[in-house]
Order: sequence, then structure tokens, then C-alpha cells
Amino acid sequence: MTEPERGRPATTATGAADSTPGGAPGSAPDSAPAAPPVDLLGAVAYGALTAFTRLAADAALAPDLTGRAEMAALAAAEMAHVERVRAHLTDRGVDLVAAMAPFAAVLDAFAARTAPRNWGEALVGAYVTRTLAVDLVATTGAVPDDAEGGDEAVAELLRGPDAGREAAGESGFDAFAEHAVVDLVADEQTRGHLALWGRRLLGETLAAAAEVLDAHPEAATALLGGTSRQVVFKALKSRHSKRLHALGL
Repeated sequence: MTEPERGRPATTATGAADSTPGGAPGSAPDSAPAAPPVDLLGAVAYGALTAFTRLAADAALAPDLTGRAEMAALAAAEMAHVERVRAHLTDRGVDLVAAMAPFAAVLDAFAARTAPRNWGEALVGAYVTRTLAVDLVATTGAVPDDAEGGDEAVAELLRGPDAGREAAGESGFDAFAEHAVVDLVADEQTRGHLALWGRRLLGETLAAAAEVLDAHPEAATALLGGTSRQVVFKALKSRHSKRLHALGL
């Protein structure tokens, strides 16, 4: 079996293959590009898969079993979300791997640039980058507040794992991270380092988001709706600053 063409699922979002009998010159291609919601879900799924890999590795940096368990629980939530997206796409005849493939290079590079070197960086990274993804969707027109039926199901997938509690600052991990970071930043040098790290994470996230939006205009249109990129990024910066302040950074 050959690998599906990069960036294109084997079938459309409705599950029906697109083809023109006879294959005459000028006929439609055998498979059409994914509809924007599929593009977005592919990006969400690969982002969650990347987060799972990162959080699972970060658990080894924890100084005790409590920290290890907290990171492992976050990793499990991310992988469960990948499986929810897989189920949604499979029901529509779309292959998960094919949907994720166009976003792999950008998100892999982002993960490599933002790999933590110690427990403090891992804590700040998990605390900040999870909610940056939630905030990105929340500040655009991708998820209407009055979504119903199938649209509501897609909206929940786009919001990410446990997005409601994360956006409201009610995640159990948030309380854990805030307490743990308070202990770390008692040292002024560590505080300064982690504050710079948190700001670097924002810059790297915005750069990766811009690269994805530039490379995938259909997904960008579906995500941004009528909201300008500048407005969205400004809102992300504001929310990010509040998150760092909550950590004492």
C-alpha cells in the first residue's frame, strides 16, 4: 500500500472518493483537497500528538512522583484527544495520518525549538503552551458560541482536550504548576530565566502559527473567519501575559 498523497486524505470529508470516469485530460483529480474543517482537525490532532510526546518526555524531568504523575496525566489527555479526532475523521472516510501530515514539519520544528532543559522550563511550557492553543481557537471565528449538532462536535474537537476548564483556569494541573513554580522562583535568577523562557515560548508559538496560516490558506480562512491575524495575535499576547503573571513571572 502506498502512502496517501501528502496533505490530502484518500477521500473527502463526506467519505466519497472524488474521481472522473475515464481519466480524460483536464478531468478532476482523484481526490480533492480536504475541506477546511478537516485541515483544522489535522492541525489540532498533530498538535495534540506533539504535546503528548513532549509531556511524556517531560515527566522524566520531574523531581518527584507527584510531578511525574501530573505530566503523565496531561500527556494521556492529549493522546485521548488525538483518538477522538481520529474517530471523527474515520467516520467521514478521512485518514488521520493524511490529515496530520501537512503540519508535521512546522510543528516538529516548533517542538525541537521549545524542548525544555529542566523541570522549571517543562512546567512553564506545559502551563503556557496548552492554553495558547485553546486561546488561539477562542479568539477566532472558528468555533461559534451557538454551534449545534455536528458543528458542536467539531467545535469541541477544535477546542482541544478539556478546553473549557483550561480556558477558565480551572484545570487541576494549573493549580499544581502555579504552586510548584512559586517554589522555584524564590530564587531571583531562576525567576528571570523562567520569565524569559515564557516570553520565548510565546514568540515561538506565534511564529509557528503564522507559518501554518501562510502555508494553508484554506485552513487559515476557516480558523480566522472575519478576524484579522493581528487582532488574534494581540489577544494571544494579552492572555499569555496574564498566564505568566499568575505564575509570578
